Amino acid sequence: MTRWEKAWTQVEKFIVGTLAFSATVIAFYGVISRYLLRKPPDWAEEIVTYLIIWAIFITASILAEEKGHVAATLIVERFSMKTRRYLAVFNGLVALAFCVAVSILGFKIVWAAYLNDERSLTALRFPVWIPYLSVAAGCTLVALRYAIRVYRLIFSFTPSEILETHELSRDGGHP
Repeated sequence: MTRWEKAWTQVEKFIVGTLAFSATVIAFYGVISRYLLRKPPDWAEEIVTYLIIWAIFITASILAEEKGHVAATLIVERFSMKTRRYLAVFNGLVALAFCVAVSILGFKIVWAAYLNDERSLTALRFPVWIPYLSVAAGCTLVALRYAIRVYRLIFSFTPSEILETHELSRDGGHP
């Protein structure tokens, strides 16, 4: 991983941490307001939901970089390194295509919601294009991660790109 990719990951982790912390503070405020002050805010749950949605979609990018998504490694581990590399490239291309498609459709939905000034049905009347944007932005970040991964698999391959953590520790980092 290059220095700018590490910085990118750190920025994403900071944003996710900030979103999660903010959601926690707002949820705590909502609980205190409801049970101690007897005046629950009608906006707290909605804002917490939006913050968590944003955090989840940004976290998906981090998981793509750290190979943290669910994978069928039990079967793949049985193949040779060459076959595993081909499978990893295929998997990366399929994931990239999926994320690009979701991003394109997501941005179209965001744009339509923005143009139509769609708002939530709650008392807050929050513009829904902002939470919708989390899907498009998150899938764009994941697509960028997969594009980088596919590039590495094709042009600058190292076994650590496809080996699982337990395989790296078992083999001392060498396949």
